[in-house]
Amino acid sequence: MVSPVRIFFILAFVLTWVIGGIALLLGHWIPGWQPLSTSSPLYYLAAYSVSLTGIALTTRYAGRAGLRRLGQRLMPWRAKPYWYVIVIVGYAAITIVTLKTAALFQLTPIVPSRWPVFFCGLLPAILKDPGPVGEEFGWRGFALPRLLERFSPLNASLRLGLIHAAWHLPLFFIPGMPQTQVSFPIFTLGVVSIAIFDTAIYLRTGANLLLAILVHLMANVCGGLALDAHALKIFLAAEAAAAAIVVVVGGLRSVPTPGEL
Repeated sequence: MVSPVRIFFILAFVLTWVIGGIALLLGHWIPGWQPLSTSSPLYYLAAYSVSLTGIALTTRYAGRAGLRRLGQRLMPWRAKPYWYVIVIVGYAAITIVTLKTAALFQLTPIVPSRWPVFFCGLLPAILKDPGPVGEEFGWRGFALPRLLERFSPLNASLRLGLIHAAWHLPLFFIPGMPQTQVSFPIFTLGVVSIAIFDTAIYLRTGANLLLAILVHLMANVCGGLALDAHALKIFLAAEAAAAAIVVVVGGLRSVPTPGEL
């Protein structure tokens, strides 16, 4: 019998890649059809198919009780308030390191004129960017708990990060997509780093899912400040260094109690 998490990965890849492929073909077949881009409706549908798959499989394997537990993981009070501060300040620090380092090499990232204005822009960003909400009900909502049942936290993080990165692979061949700014190996480093952050937070916050969405959002928004491809590499390197610190200091040693799942 195929495991639920393997079924999830198969469906996530098939649905997203098929929807994206249809969008590309329609751009060739129908004159005037909007090409696949970050503003295309099919782009959003492809991204949201991951979360929809996670929600559907949660219902299939855990019923209404499992769906209710998934919803409870979104409750802000499930995690201590300082965890939200850690995520936001942590990514702000990574961004500052990127900006300072990029300036030394005379690169061209965007420097936020006022940090409060930048942080206020996170709410509209989560509506514009389909990644955080459109994916995390799948990657961290459905897949991560089941991987942790079979593998160590570090092993589960690496597996999920590598699979998540591979899921993005077609975007590297579509002009205009953000992923084309960097090589796939460097991009993978960033995605694996996010997986490590999310697992560490998961283990310490009762499997909080809202924080995973916030981590994804901060990674995308802060990474988007580095418009220069070289500056983006610096951002991903700083992100990877932070993830390595999390591992070294034992951030992945804890395990969740059965009640957290």
